[in-house]
Amino acid sequence: MSSVLTPEFYSSIIQHTNDMICILTPEGLYKYANNAVAKQMGYTYHDLVDKSALHHVHPDDLPDILGVLQDINHAEQIKVKPFRFLHQNGSWRWLSLTLTNMLANPAICGLVTNCRDITEEVEANTLLSKKEAYYSALFFNHPDLVFTLNDQGIIESSNARVANILGYTTGETWGQHFAKYVAPTHLEEALQAFRKVIGNGAHTFETRIVDKNKQLLDLSVTLVPVWLNGRITAVHCVAKDITQVKQAEKLLREQAVQLNNILGSITDSFFALNKHWQITYANPTFAKFLKLPAEKLLRRNIWQESPDLISTHFYRKCMEVMATGRPTEYEEYIGVLGTITNYKIYPFEEGIAVCFTDITAKRAAEEELRKLSLVASKTTNGVMITCKNGLIEWANNSFLCLTGYTLAEIEQKDPLKLLQGPDTSQEALQNLRRLLGLGIPFSEELLTYKKNGEKVWIAADITPILDDEGKIEKLIILYTDISERKFAETKLLQLNENLVQQNSDLRQFTYIVSHNLRAPVANIVGLTRLLAKLDASSAAFSKAVQNLDISVQRLDNVIHDLSKILSIKTPENSDATEPVNLRTLCTEITQSLHETTIAIKATIDLEIDKNLIIYTKRAYLYSILHNLITNSIKYRSDERSLLLQLKISKAHNGSLLIKVTDNGLGMDMDVVRPNIFKLYNRFHVHTEGRGLGLYLVKSQVEALGGSIEVESEKGLGTRFYIQFKAPRYQ
Repeated sequence: MSSVLTPEFYSSIIQHTNDMICILTPEGLYKYANNAVAKQMGYTYHDLVDKSALHHVHPDDLPDILGVLQDINHAEQIKVKPFRFLHQNGSWRWLSLTLTNMLANPAICGLVTNCRDITEEVEANTLLSKKEAYYSALFFNHPDLVFTLNDQGIIESSNARVANILGYTTGETWGQHFAKYVAPTHLEEALQAFRKVIGNGAHTFETRIVDKNKQLLDLSVTLVPVWLNGRITAVHCVAKDITQVKQAEKLLREQAVQLNNILGSITDSFFALNKHWQITYANPTFAKFLKLPAEKLLRRNIWQESPDLISTHFYRKCMEVMATGRPTEYEEYIGVLGTITNYKIYPFEEGIAVCFTDITAKRAAEEELRKLSLVASKTTNGVMITCKNGLIEWANNSFLCLTGYTLAEIEQKDPLKLLQGPDTSQEALQNLRRLLGLGIPFSEELLTYKKNGEKVWIAADITPILDDEGKIEKLIILYTDISERKFAETKLLQLNENLVQQNSDLRQFTYIVSHNLRAPVANIVGLTRLLAKLDASSAAFSKAVQNLDISVQRLDNVIHDLSKILSIKTPENSDATEPVNLRTLCTEITQSLHETTIAIKATIDLEIDKNLIIYTKRAYLYSILHNLITNSIKYRSDERSLLLQLKISKAHNGSLLIKVTDNGLGMDMDVVRPNIFKLYNRFHVHTEGRGLGLYLVKSQVEALGGSIEVESEKGLGTRFYIQFKAPRYQ
């Protein structure tokens, strides 16, 4: 055996092995390289000896090799991870390296490297890694549902999209048969598709599944068999969610049916032509016009079927619309039939659509209407014609003069909206609209407004024009100005109201005379008779004179009250209106009561714009506000200081609003409401007064054309609200 293991034996093995064996110095210089280095890397022994082995290492791998050269000083052998080495032809080769420390061996005295070229293996692994990365990206990051089934249909893996769509987690789906998630109506078809893939290869089909929330989803599924060792071991599935697509298709089908129904219900003749002039659609009216079934008209060339049309205006218009893509509408008289036909031709992507109708009767009606309009234009009453929707189409000169508008200003306008104003009765307008919808002739009176805002009472006689089906086609409205009569009626009503008021006032004066005058007069008569019998120096005489003075004062008060009332109630009372600054007026009133308010520690707040000026009777307004403020002072509460607020403002409709609020004694409105503004009614007996103030306030407010209301709560206070309708402002 020893004769075999000779140095020549080992040398022969080293020189003929495919492993590249080299010996390096501790500094990394080549001492030896076998023949395999020259065969595989192209370097001869002389190319490498005394050269640094690091010179041929790839720069990116150099740090690792340097580290190994340091570590080998403390180890016997190190297996180095694959690195790149420069081939003599300039290419980089991947090498595996085992480094052995034989520095202590006197026969070697170096580092022994044993390398193998593993470039093909590394490249194969890299390619495999890329394929795995591609597959992983396609599988896990695919926007559609991707899953793998075994040959029995059991789910073995799935991407995140499956969980997102179905609502199940990965753990809930893996190990389950795919049939569990298929809708019962589509289960048999899905099972047949799976069996077809197992038997014949890839297959695509559409199905429906049920998600975790029991919602149905439509999928387009592609099944691809996975072959291994000559047999199908799995099925790769890619499913696209087409639920919205299916819903859109369903909607399109429904819309197509709806459109077909709509076109079929059109009473006008309608048909469509493609770019080859073939009929692609014909509604029943058109088919009836040609006396042929609609299905027999389809795909027929219109010019070949009716060559006489080529010489018509219709032919030229069709060619024009097809060429320009612009719709057109025109009328044509057909002499043979004695009819007028209206044509509407529209372009669309696939060709043109034609709609035509016989308008002979319509034109005759329009001519008749034109003649009627000629007559209407000459009448002195206002005449207006509207369409079926109530919009003005025409009005005669009398109507225009009556309203102040021009025809251009009122065309296509709603006359009820155009002519109404602030005082137009909304109830009358609603009743008018109701009657218009009935399609029957009727008359109505209405307050309208001219363009300049002037009021005009009109009597409207409305006659509907109906079509063959009894539906309103137009409305003819005759306007008559009845302003003088209506204003006379209003004046008569006002006179009647004044008469009623005067009768009421007369009853009130009778009450004053019978109750308030009788007592003091009777006392005076009795006392004067008594004085004649008494000694002028006696105490009884002095007492009688004192009582006589009291009765005379009471009589004077009653006469003074009558004077005040008559000064307001007398229609001839013509205090002229004047500009009144409301802030200044109220300040004057509060200043006149300044000493009183200081003495009782009262607070008066004024909320009035300093520039608010109206035209009114200043004395009346002063008296109204003065009475209300003194009332608040007189009937204040002993439990708290008086707080009085006076607010005057202008409302959106132009009316003037006055609000007087206090925190005084207040009143029980359920008790006092019927009598609060009556003469000589008092509700607080502990204070002086005759019950005249609120009666005068109400009389003066009404004399100025206003109204007054009161709210009060016993123990809390009182609020007076006064409103004057749109006084003149400055």
